[in-house]
Formats: sequence, C-alpha cells, structure tokens
Amino acid sequence: MFPDFTKYIPLLQNGLDEMKNCLAHLYAETKATREATQAQQRALAFEFGVMDAQDNPRVAPRRLTQLPVIVEAETTTRAEVDVEQLNQGRAVSRGFYANLGDTPFKVTLIGLGGQASTSHTVPPATTISLTCLISKVIIDPSQDGPATYQVYMQ
Repeated sequence: MFPDFTKYIPLLQNGLDEMKNCLAHLYAETKATREATQAQQRALAFEFGVMDAQDNPRVAPRRLTQLPVIVEAETTTRAEVDVEQLNQGRAVSRGFYANLGDTPFKVTLIGLGGQASTSHTVPPATTISLTCLISKVIIDPSQDGPATYQVYMQ
C-alpha cells in the first residue's frame, strides 16, 4: 500500500551530508568576511577618527554637491578667519591652509569647543592639511612683512 522508501534513505543521508558541508563552508566564508570588515572598520577609525553620535548641525557630513570655500588674503595684523561661519554654519573637517607669500607667519587653529592648538610657524610656499574639525583659523603675521595666506575648506 505504501511505497518502499528504504531505497531513498541513503540518497537523503548523502544529500544531508553535502548540505552540511556546504553550510559549514558558507559559515566560514561569512565569518571571514565579517572579520575582514571589522579589521577594515578599525583601520578607518584609526586613520580618520570616530565621530561622536550627536544631532548637531555644526558637525554634519560633507555635502559633495557643495563647492569648497576658499579664503585668500594678505594681512599685516592678526586675522581671525571664522571658517565655520563661512562654511554655512558647519565646522570644517577637511581642507588646507597655505602660505602664498615670501614671509613666514604663525597659525593657531581653534576647535569646536574653543580649544586652541599650539601656535606654529608656516614657512613660505608651505601647505598644511586640515584633518580635524575646526571653527576658526588665526593668522599672525611676522615682523618681516605681511602674511599672504589661503584657506581651502570643505
């Protein structure tokens, strides 16, 4: 009355063994991919830093459709470039500042909380990358002549 299933049992066992091997292989591949992704995430966080999760319009992702802001000027007195205000209220997270003149000048970077970096000298024909969030750049010309500078920011 019922068909004889005994001839199908070995085929089913072989199929289950093959499926078990296949799933073990898939699990190993998934685990390796996850570990590689985590290693990549650690490397990127180490290189570029990790942003604190905050709902703050001052700290927003760069908009690739927004053109960079470029400030180019010459000054004989202290110049305070409010890069946050120039960048539509967003702190600058990328860019550079450069000495376009023939005399060195000093630069101080101001972070989001108002903390200031160490004042440092920028020799003529030198460009320095901005790699952190800043809100202001202070330019102090030397006694040798005016400071001719450029600030490029995104």
